Amino acid sequence: YMAGSAAASETGYYYIDGAPVINNSNMYIYYYDMVKDMTIPLCSKMDCDHRTEECEAYMSKDACLGNKIWYHNQRLYMIERTTEKDILVSYDKTMRDKKEEKTLSINGLSVNKNDNSACLTNGKLYYEISGDNQIYLCAVPIDTDGQAYIVKQYASGYYYHEVISLYPIEDKLYVNWLSGISADEYRYYTEQIDVSTDKVVIQCNMNEKYPEIASTIIYTEWCRQSRFDSDGNIYFACVGDNKYIVRKLNISTGDIKDLYVQELQHEKDYGYVHLKNYDGNYIYIYKGVNLMALSGKPLDEQFKKYDNYIYILDTDGNIKDTVILNNTDEKVSGNISAEFYGGDERCLLIGFSTHDIKGLELSEEEQNLRIKLEDEVFKNKKGFVDVNVSAILDKSQIGSGNITLEPVTPE
Repeated sequence: YMAGSAAASETGYYYIDGAPVINNSNMYIYYYDMVKDMTIPLCSKMDCDHRTEECEAYMSKDACLGNKIWYHNQRLYMIERTTEKDILVSYDKTMRDKKEEKTLSINGLSVNKNDNSACLTNGKLYYEISGDNQIYLCAVPIDTDGQAYIVKQYASGYYYHEVISLYPIEDKLYVNWLSGISADEYRYYTEQIDVSTDKVVIQCNMNEKYPEIASTIIYTEWCRQSRFDSDGNIYFACVGDNKYIVRKLNISTGDIKDLYVQELQHEKDYGYVHLKNYDGNYIYIYKGVNLMALSGKPLDEQFKKYDNYIYILDTDGNIKDTVILNNTDEKVSGNISAEFYGGDERCLLIGFSTHDIKGLELSEEEQNLRIKLEDEVFKNKKGFVDVNVSAILDKSQIGSGNITLEPVTPE
């Protein structure tokens, strides 16, 4: 249940993020060690500040396409783009001992780097390539000598907007397929592929089978936020009747249930609430601050310290616990953006791009660096400063009523 930019290992989590405080767009690979309870960049240089391209933990856009990483048989896997082709490469646990595993490009086409466009499951890497208004779902075995091959071709009938997203669950690969007819009309499909045979065993045209449901789906979230479980249920976001709704639908039986409902002031202001993750037991919904509703109001009201919420629900929609987050800086908006990297049965890994989150504050050294860099940006009237804070949610605390996030930002 990890997002593409993170991977769970036996004793911790690998993930890709920016430096804690940085004035560029560089990304680095980190490892959160659960045994030592600390996060380190995968760099062996003693005098490295882990903020430049010279850092061994630096991940260029071509060295790690789409920031996607996987952990398999005690090695890290990622897709590398070269001038000739895209390849699957692997490293040992410390990002050493690089090996070129497989060629992924087929017929000269490149690998897509969209969200949910690649996954590693049951010894195979499934991924997407595209060209000529078509998307190809491909696969390559990584534990044998087999080469990459095409599983299915998705041809756009309308040539407007075509996206597929991959969700591996046990021995099945679920596919969400969005096909755009125009700027206002879309077709929604679901598929289930048996990874042992690569054959599609279920296909559902949501518009034909569940037209009333399909008309409420948030099209931008169909391939970004939807999730599946091993019982054939799909969890997805809808908006209608001035409500944001997370629904659970069993595609085979048609049973549907509204798990979470958020009242809206109008149907266009749902961008602050998101279905973020599902881990096999719990559903995670993140509700930030409705900035659209605050637009045009006095500044003191816009920058008020409104609560941000992580709601943890079971699969019946019961809220099992809630995490409340606040930003303490009076000069910034109360909204806190969050990237849910996912996790396993142990923890949930989350990244934030805001400093001074209550309980997740930067170290004094990082705060001083942030102030220094922001002063330089103000003086030069150009540039930017990014803050990247990491945190762990210990799932053993769910249901206790006092669950908190533990800061694991690298020093």
